[in-house]
Parts: sequence; C-alpha cells; structure tokens
Amino acid sequence: QEDKFMRQTERVKNLCETALFIALVFLGVFIIKFPGPFGYAHIGDSMIFLSVLMLGGKRGAAAGGIGAALADIVSGYSIWALPTLICKAVMALIMGAMIKYHAFGLKGRPLWIVSAAISGLAQAVCYLAFWLLLFGKAAAIAAIPGLLFQTGSGIVIALVISEALQKTSLKRHF
Repeated sequence: QEDKFMRQTERVKNLCETALFIALVFLGVFIIKFPGPFGYAHIGDSMIFLSVLMLGGKRGAAAGGIGAALADIVSGYSIWALPTLICKAVMALIMGAMIKYHAFGLKGRPLWIVSAAISGLAQAVCYLAFWLLLFGKAAAIAAIPGLLFQTGSGIVIALVISEALQKTSLKRHF
C-alpha cells in the first residue's frame, strides 16, 4: 500500500514539474520575442535546454514541444504549431540522449553545452524541412540565420540561468 502511494506521489510530482516547464517554455516563447519577416525568434529554447537538464529528455521533449506549440497557437502562428511541437521535441530528445549516454566522453557543463548545440542544429534542420515544404527553398535559406541565432542565444541564456541556479539546491542538475 505504501509503495503504491509513493509511486503515485512520484507521478504527481513528475506531472507538476513537467507542467511547470510547459509554462516556462510557453512564457519564453510568447512573452520575449523578436519579430522577423516569417515569424519570430524567442528565448524559449533556453527554457527547453533547462527543462532537459531538470527533467530529462522525454519530459523535456514534452515540455518543450507542448509549451512552444501552445505559444505559436496563442501568438497567431498556428501554421507552425505542429512543426514546432515536432522540432522542439526532437531537439530535447537528442539533447537528453546525448547527456544520458555522455556523448563524446564529456561530463558536466561541457556535456550539456555540446549537447544543446548539436540538438539545436538538429532542430534547425528539422525546421528547415518545414520551411522548405511550406514556403520553398528561398524562404528556407533565409530562415537559417534566425534559427542559428535562436539556438545560440538559447544556449547563452540557459548558461547564465544555470550559473545562477548553481547557488540553489537545484545545482545537481547543472
């Protein structure tokens, strides 16, 4: 009976943590954004990187994909909701897997920074496929700088936030 209660408590805790990161990703995408000709850049990627560090790849993928897709819908970019759900989830899953399996033999901060960079590039490739499908080659090529800027700034912002969190009880995640 007690074991069943503990498992249920853990599930509720995991659900609450994931919901919290869905909200953080949503806010990072929805509130702080920089408009562009075909959409916008935002700081939501930093929240996704942090969600992977805190929750792992699978739950980070759920938080990142759902939070960012909801922001697209609310912002009036509904055409991007499904691509965003897929691309953000792919990014988080790749980052989570690289961290879990200590890619390139790295550990700690270097591991998550390299993982974030590689997963951010994978996200950019994923988005480029959707840009190509939806708007053609010229628009896809034009999107590359914005996608790379968003990933790079997301890594820097996540690094700054994780440094601040080093002074809390959450430091074990960073």
